[in-house]
Amino acid sequence: MRPGFLASALVTDGPVDADLFLKQRSASARYEVTEVPLSALPEWRLTDRLAHTSGRFFSVEGLAVRTNFGPVPAWHQPIIVQPDIGILGILVKRFHGVPHFLMQVKMEPGNSSLVQYAATVQATQSNYQRVHGGRPTPYLEHFLRPSRGRVLVDRLLSEHASWYLHKRNRNMIVEIPPDVDVPRLDDFAWLTLGQLRAQLAAGHVNMNARTVLACISYAGNGPDPEDDFHAAVVASHRRSRSDADLADAMTWLIDQKELYTLDVHRTALSGLDGWIADDEGIRHRDGGYFRVVGLKITATSREVTSWTQPMLEPVPGNLVAFLCRRRGGVLEFLVQALVQPGLTDRLELAASIQLAPGYYRTPSDLPPLVEYLSAPVSQVRHSSVQSEDGGRFLRADTRHVVIELRPGQEVDVPPTHRWMTLGLLDRLVSAGYYVNVEARSLMACLL
Repeated sequence: MRPGFLASALVTDGPVDADLFLKQRSASARYEVTEVPLSALPEWRLTDRLAHTSGRFFSVEGLAVRTNFGPVPAWHQPIIVQPDIGILGILVKRFHGVPHFLMQVKMEPGNSSLVQYAATVQATQSNYQRVHGGRPTPYLEHFLRPSRGRVLVDRLLSEHASWYLHKRNRNMIVEIPPDVDVPRLDDFAWLTLGQLRAQLAAGHVNMNARTVLACISYAGNGPDPEDDFHAAVVASHRRSRSDADLADAMTWLIDQKELYTLDVHRTALSGLDGWIADDEGIRHRDGGYFRVVGLKITATSREVTSWTQPMLEPVPGNLVAFLCRRRGGVLEFLVQALVQPGLTDRLELAASIQLAPGYYRTPSDLPPLVEYLSAPVSQVRHSSVQSEDGGRFLRADTRHVVIELRPGQEVDVPPTHRWMTLGLLDRLVSAGYYVNVEARSLMACLL
């Protein structure tokens, strides 16, 4: 990563007031989201699966799962199937030597707050190929054929694997030379990473932007932050980046993949044990897990100003948490190898604790280490509520927490867990399908 990103993270002022700009652009458009039955979605059909009449966008299908990971060996569930590889791209340009990121104010119907900061480009193939018949995607040319800028990040990474089957997006950061003029449209603003840090803390940066920001490493040269924990985060980015450390971590992950099995196959929605799929929606008989509902949407700021679509709404209360410790003066984070049904390769690294209350039938089903969530406030280094993909998930808010252990405080680390520095996690993110989107989202909050 080129030097300068750390400097950008320490600059809290930019060409625009980020809070004011978000409020102004939010007020400049009209938004309306109404829940409707699936039968009221004119271009969607519910048969053995729920799909768009064009055959594009995405579908909701049934999945049968078997695994020896966790307390439940087999289950059925609906899952979103979206084979298109989307582009999540952020343009970067240096002003007075400081990198600024071109962010857009974007409405997504599933977000609790509706409007957040998003990447410069956030589009599936169906969207940027204009299957919806709407306006073209601004700035797309810089990412399809980025001939006028330098590609700093280009990684194919997984998405929410409990709700998506084998979903991947292309995460990109492209730097534009200072002498190249990039026309700025009304809903776009150049922000420093310092400004984005404040927006992240307030929950104003959407999931698709967070996964791109998680690809940034602070291992390069630059000034050290003044506050102790942020300085320790930067130092952690600079440690355990050797090829030997990477090979050792990959070997451990391969050992985990040999130990745990995952067998999935797609099936009809009508054959899912415990689930109901009818004109009203798709839901579990006992009200757990999640449901799939219909939405009717109006958004005057989007490429298409009105549309209908299904959306997955999880049971509220999801949480991801990192436990971290200082060992020999180096900040380390506890990660786990976690099997999720939609992953392309069985398991990926997740945060220390990944908690989804809707999935647990009894207290014995809870994941390990949840007792550390009751740590005193003095040990909490970060706490925020972040939205998930508001284009597919309705009111899917996840609390993000980072807890630093006291000096000498010991953790009985399960065999599925391992301590790693952020520098090592950076290299694993760069390598592809090794760090899941929930952990990457939490990494972004450590900017």
